[in-house]
Amino acid sequence: MNIININTLNTDYPIILGCNVISELKKYTISYDKILILSNEDIGYIYFRKLLRELNDERIKTFTIPEGEKFKNLETISTIYDFMAKENFSRKSLIISLGGGVVCDMGGFVGATYMRGIDFIQVPTSLLAQVDASIGGKTAVDHPRGKNLIGVFKQPKAVIIDVEFLKTLPKEQFFSGMAEVIKHSLLLENRDYFKFLMERREKILSLESSSLIEMIKKSCEIKREIVEKDEFELGERALLNLGHTYGHSLEKLFNFENITHGEAVAKGIVFELELSKVLNGIEDEFISEIKDIFRSYGLNSNPIYYPEKILLDVMKKDKKNSFDKINFILFDKNKKVYKDSVEVKNILEVNNLFSSRYIKGIIDIGTNSCRLFLAQVYEDREIKIEKEISKDVEIVKLGEDVNKNGYLKKEAIKRTIDCLKKYKEKADKFGASKVIAFATSATRDSQNREEFLSQVRDIGIDIRCITGEREAQLNFLGNSIVFKDRILVLDIGGGSTEFTLGENGNIEFTKSINIGAVRGTERFFPEQNYTEENIEECRNWIKEMISGVKFLKDNNFTLVGVAGTATTQISVQKQMEIYDSSEVHLSKINLDELRQNLQLFLSCDGEKRKEIVGLEAKRADVIIAGTIILITIMEELGVDSMLVSESDNLNGAMIIKEV
Repeated sequence: MNIININTLNTDYPIILGCNVISELKKYTISYDKILILSNEDIGYIYFRKLLRELNDERIKTFTIPEGEKFKNLETISTIYDFMAKENFSRKSLIISLGGGVVCDMGGFVGATYMRGIDFIQVPTSLLAQVDASIGGKTAVDHPRGKNLIGVFKQPKAVIIDVEFLKTLPKEQFFSGMAEVIKHSLLLENRDYFKFLMERREKILSLESSSLIEMIKKSCEIKREIVEKDEFELGERALLNLGHTYGHSLEKLFNFENITHGEAVAKGIVFELELSKVLNGIEDEFISEIKDIFRSYGLNSNPIYYPEKILLDVMKKDKKNSFDKINFILFDKNKKVYKDSVEVKNILEVNNLFSSRYIKGIIDIGTNSCRLFLAQVYEDREIKIEKEISKDVEIVKLGEDVNKNGYLKKEAIKRTIDCLKKYKEKADKFGASKVIAFATSATRDSQNREEFLSQVRDIGIDIRCITGEREAQLNFLGNSIVFKDRILVLDIGGGSTEFTLGENGNIEFTKSINIGAVRGTERFFPEQNYTEENIEECRNWIKEMISGVKFLKDNNFTLVGVAGTATTQISVQKQMEIYDSSEVHLSKINLDELRQNLQLFLSCDGEKRKEIVGLEAKRADVIIAGTIILITIMEELGVDSMLVSESDNLNGAMIIKEV
């Protein structure tokens, strides 16, 4: 067991570090009337029982908050106050923060503010919290206008760091913590700690206890030295913000989702290294060395290009900046760090260095649904998806009655435009440099498509109406990322169905046919009248329409189904109350299972069908026709099973320069 004592002007406290040292917690809880253990739902589920058994104390109450940075706000803090007040916690009570950085920050904030301040102890369970958030007495919550805008300095009574917690930490979160560890090594003028991290990389990544303890001890000692000199961040402590000006801006733009704090800090450090190159002429070799160590610990440290107004606006809202100055931690020629404000022209010069990495938005405007895909991409000779940010889908029924009258209805256009406005707003919030939309069968079949396309352009979205063959190609491109063997990609949409055959990224055959879930429903089941006669008429229509692709029956391929009709079959089969794309992607389903799904859909009337677990209510009126199309195609092609892929025309459009 290691004890690191921190001595500030107002108090002193120990950091207790080792394996299975959680038992040390009990000696620090003796003199309190009540004890609250605060955690998030995930950590509480894993560790509450162990901690309660270890402390064996009737004074203890537990409370959980939702998981994630987006809940680190005054609204969540208020729920903790309410609980403590209801349970009669007093000034002689104690709060124990059990969790990662968010829990440590919030537990400390409650300790600093409840009844003008009560004692708190930090029990950090993530590497990030163990080397950073739990130490030094900075407590804060976020505000819609910025990260950690509301906070107070208050030191804990003790910090208990047990490396055994790291054994259950997801890899991504461990890598996130390593960004702060690497940051600490860059604050030192000597290179010993940096070399240690390089030489012990395999042992650290394999979670060898002795290496973890040695590493965490060194990071804690570095932070202790800085905190003791500058408890309230009036000078040298600001150096701990290395990478955080740009990093916090990224987290805000990502809405604190789909990016870890560590990845954001790693990108921020590289941004500041490039600034230091512009201002101080530091060497490319030094920058490459830092990027290499981040890469070796599973961190993508490449900054992202943002339109200048978006980047500057979010940076100026950071609490570290004042008087319209944007402060960074920079490196001088001797690789020593210092704090300074940087002119806007230099910030934009460095931002432009990363113009090949940006946020891109793709929107698929189909007959039944409208979908948005946001991703971080890297564009060189080809475009690669580096990180998927989000996928959204909304049922808009743009193609409602297009089969009957050949026009997009005004109310259908309005529904779609309202959806697209929300998508554009979301893309702008993430700082997307490009937002491109493509419209498919409903739009291309309508006589008033130019009216609709013009309204979309007025929103500020770059849109084009594409052919069925182009849609098929995009589907295949999206799946060429996943599959290298011979595949037939099948996309049953609302108004058309696309077939694409190919191997290893090369397309052999494409065909778009005007059969689809909405088209089939309107033609054969307009009153939701699923009689055997109507179903047979629908099947005969499908067989006739696909006669031109029946030659595929003799080909050797894996059938890959994409989009709503296919993915819904899996979510219904697995009875997903909440849709989980990771569970759907690459799932296999056979004809018998599809027929079981069809019987389930047919056994319910329209309203009851909406209650089927795994079936989106807004898709309930077209899923029967879609399933009949899918089953009939598989039977006609002699295919017994299908793989379902979440990679489709959205992914395909994401990786090409021109849709």
